[in-house]
Amino acid sequence: MLRPSSIAFILLALLLSDSAVAVSSIESASTCLTDSTNGRDRKELVKWIFLAMSKHPEISGLASSTPANDEESNRRVGKLVTRLLAEDCALEVKAMVSEHGPASLSQAFEVLGRVAMQELMTQPDVNAAFSGLDRFTDQARINRAIGAK
Repeated sequence: MLRPSSIAFILLALLLSDSAVAVSSIESASTCLTDSTNGRDRKELVKWIFLAMSKHPEISGLASSTPANDEESNRRVGKLVTRLLAEDCALEVKAMVSEHGPASLSQAFEVLGRVAMQELMTQPDVNAAFSGLDRFTDQARINRAIGAK
């Protein structure tokens, strides 16, 4: 049975990925980025993404952030990205960019973003918030549509 909270997770994962095709140098860089960060780093990254997304006019009324919060988040994630690209994963990133060009950076960071989102979604309050969708979905209809039992 496919639960609505699972659907929400799948939708978020799809938002964070452009392709499912793996290329060795991209895989190496992605693995390095993920292995070179800890839970705190990944939370900072998600916080930065959240703050940036909260600037969209249709979302801005749902979240508040001060310019100081934005600046601090930019500073922390800037230091993180610099460390990852210039120190921790410099060899892997250089090989990837050499083989696939600078645009491949987005593919490597998609994996890190996906891992960070997965970690956040395991937190009970976040999981409960996503589960709130359950009350408003017609599970029987969805199961019939996808052929699930």
